[in-house]
Amino acid sequence: MQRNEFYEELKKALWDGKEKYYRNLVYIEKKDYLEDLLTSIKTYLEVNQSPSVIYAFHPWVSKAKERRNIIKELFKEGKFEDVDYASTDEYLGNTYDLVILDLVDNFQPNYIGRLVDLARGGGLVILYTDNLTENKMFRNSIVRYGKILDIYERRFRKKLEEHEGIFIANEEGYKAKPFVGNTKREEVKIPQKTLMPRELHELAISQDQIKVLEEFYFLLRGGKRVISLTAARGRGKSAVTGLGLAGIIKINLDEGYDTEVTVTAPSLYSASQIMEFAKKGLDVLKIKYKEKKSDTGFIREISGDHFEINYKPPDAVSEVETGKGILVIDEAAALGVNFIDLALRKWKKVVLVTTIHGYEGSGKAFIRYLRKIISERKAPVRLLTMQKPLRYAEGDPIEKWLYDALVLNPEPQRLPEDISIAFYETQDKEELLMNDNKLFQVYGILVSAHYRNNPDDLMIMADGVHHSIKTIYSGDSYLAVVQTSEEGDLPDNLIDLALRGGTFDGDLIPDRLLKHVRLRDFGKLKGWRIIRIAVVPELQDKGLGSKILQMVTEDAREKGLDWIGSSFMGDYRVLKFWVKNGFIPVHVSPVRNEKYGDFPVVVIKPLSEIAKRIVDISAFIFKEKLLGTIHDIYFNMSPQVAQLLLRGNKAYKDINLSKLHLAKIVAFLQGTSPYEASADGIHLLTLKYFWDSKRDWSLYDEEEWILIGKVLQGKPWGYLSTLLGINRTQMNELLYTAVATMLKKYYNMDAEGNIGYSLSDLGDEFTTR
Repeated sequence: MQRNEFYEELKKALWDGKEKYYRNLVYIEKKDYLEDLLTSIKTYLEVNQSPSVIYAFHPWVSKAKERRNIIKELFKEGKFEDVDYASTDEYLGNTYDLVILDLVDNFQPNYIGRLVDLARGGGLVILYTDNLTENKMFRNSIVRYGKILDIYERRFRKKLEEHEGIFIANEEGYKAKPFVGNTKREEVKIPQKTLMPRELHELAISQDQIKVLEEFYFLLRGGKRVISLTAARGRGKSAVTGLGLAGIIKINLDEGYDTEVTVTAPSLYSASQIMEFAKKGLDVLKIKYKEKKSDTGFIREISGDHFEINYKPPDAVSEVETGKGILVIDEAAALGVNFIDLALRKWKKVVLVTTIHGYEGSGKAFIRYLRKIISERKAPVRLLTMQKPLRYAEGDPIEKWLYDALVLNPEPQRLPEDISIAFYETQDKEELLMNDNKLFQVYGILVSAHYRNNPDDLMIMADGVHHSIKTIYSGDSYLAVVQTSEEGDLPDNLIDLALRGGTFDGDLIPDRLLKHVRLRDFGKLKGWRIIRIAVVPELQDKGLGSKILQMVTEDAREKGLDWIGSSFMGDYRVLKFWVKNGFIPVHVSPVRNEKYGDFPVVVIKPLSEIAKRIVDISAFIFKEKLLGTIHDIYFNMSPQVAQLLLRGNKAYKDINLSKLHLAKIVAFLQGTSPYEASADGIHLLTLKYFWDSKRDWSLYDEEEWILIGKVLQGKPWGYLSTLLGINRTQMNELLYTAVATMLKKYYNMDAEGNIGYSLSDLGDEFTTR
């Protein structure tokens, strides 16, 4: 296609997009990109003379600002915002006519997924670069042994050529594929009778918002209530949540009740849309309020007579003993199911708002986890979703391209009737990425099981020479998937760097052990880190995950590797799987991940003799650290997670109790000494129990949780009761029976024993010198 013809086609498409409210996309990949970039922008300005513009780039890279300045000159009128990619989270609630992404210095799928959807119907997205693979920052971070593949980029280019609404200018020439389909815009109808104030419904711009707004009335009923609201980006879920809170405040004020709302999210700006729309709702309802803003200009508090809406960070929410009023968790999937579980224990009224698809993760996996938690909490729930896009018309071709190119909504295929015959294989990544049917199956299994997947993950998996995909399949269907990364075999300079506290990309497990165990030898060993392991949802909890893990372990052994391991957030269910399969906890981060609220864990199964020696030493060092600092560094770790870490660790040390401590424990059992007076003896007895990996007996789970939470961590009784869901009386009984059992097993003593002793009873356990 000739250049002039190309731009004529683009102009026609832009006018058509404006009429039908869909978006177009221009992709430029050529060394001399500037002329086509400027012409594409000028062509759009013929259709929209004063557009709102967002321009994303890396401003600190050489020549990036010069490119920005040239482009900015074209916009004498209209709104032009330039933004560092690293700060784009703050713009996710905004909408623009023209979205321009500078891909000269970096090509990173997360940014594509995050920013393309900021374009409104009738708008244009422009992606421009000199080359998709040369001198790109994110790509360079995937390099291993000086090598990297380009499978992901080739698939990305292929998808650009396959979809409508996309115009390509590259070294080969010009290609135009205008959109020829139809779009649909929904008419909003407000019901005659509404539960929530009609003024709020008049602010809604979709029928989905009308429906969801009515559902917020559900929170006003008595007892525990949970609303879960999931939607892709651009559906208006944060907006309707803010309006719903304003409606609840209005109804409570009319009926003489106070309203207290806590909003939490991964960051204050994540929650900013909810706060802004709560304000709009209060304005239209003519309710007076005051607001407080952060230093960065985001609202952190809205308050008035008999109501308040406050933002609190996730860690502050976790530390509350009993939640008051309504808790709203924005981007709930990003904060993790453990955080949600804790919140559901503490608050009676909870609203969970989360983005599905895209870089936040998979909605179906999140909903599955959520249903399990809610059923355990026995809470009435409304599971709501919003389907219709607001920023552009239904049927928009760029949304279709984005979901396909970034694999945002993969689906595992239906299972075959007979899975008794199944096979293990390492996938050919080239064939996998170029075969959509197979890719959507295999990657769909990973996404369906891991709601924190994002578009970057697929590029790392595809292009990293050290990344492999292992599968179990039956016929044409895939049943389980494991993604591995080869780590270790480090040169001396990287080992020295790690020991001095430096960091480098990849080699996560060697880096952690070098820093915390300090044994240089481990850096020379080679192993596989399992990044993800997943089974199709219908076959979970049937042993298939353990089966593929066993096969991957044997595969590693046959290839002469020294170890196989994994690193993950310390989720109880996940950790239980690894410990059950013989993987040994050797490290837990001393810092809790602020975003997910969990402590990252490293587990290893040694395969070679030298690895076994190092893992034994590492396990002892880790157990000593955990038991010695659990009252301090690991105070916020859940007792259940700590229990699994201790169970999976076979390090042993003998702890001896003096006659004084034994007498105090007996007095506690007799009821003549309160727990607080005997705590030192009980503490030592508890340490003896958890250090004793040779015993052939165990306490009940609940007894171990109380020992960890109260005796070792020193959590307040009320907080521990909320955390474990066990009342104070039951906790006292569990503590008593645990202490009685340990004393009997180790010292053959019980409540009938002596509670005092004489000087003649003592050996050399005390000295007055």
